[in-house]
Amino acid sequence: MDILLTKEGDLYLTDAGDISLVESIAQKIKIRLRWWLGEWRWDEDEGMPYRNELFIKNPDIDGFEMAVREKIFEIDEVTEVKNVSILYDRYTRIAKITYIALTETETIKEEVKIDGRIRSN
Repeated sequence: MDILLTKEGDLYLTDAGDISLVESIAQKIKIRLRWWLGEWRWDEDEGMPYRNELFIKNPDIDGFEMAVREKIFEIDEVTEVKNVSILYDRYTRIAKITYIALTETETIKEEVKIDGRIRSN
């Protein structure tokens, strides 16, 4: 179980101000893809290497798509990952990752936006 998040990644609060719990594979994937390598203090090896491998002058987009595919596939419920693509605008430093992940019960088709302006050094 996870705490339900909004589409923007904020905590979802009910009208009474309570949090809600959810069992969402789509949310698990989004959380994994939004983690930057080294940002989680309990496991600095967790996360995606956006700073060193994507938000650089000439990124290897194909290689990074494979890294995204592998990260999604780490989630136990995911049985297959299809159609991973990354649109990266080096001028705005924004990447849009789209993917299709299959589970035994659902097909998850999502887009995750990563803003490199926020975390660049």
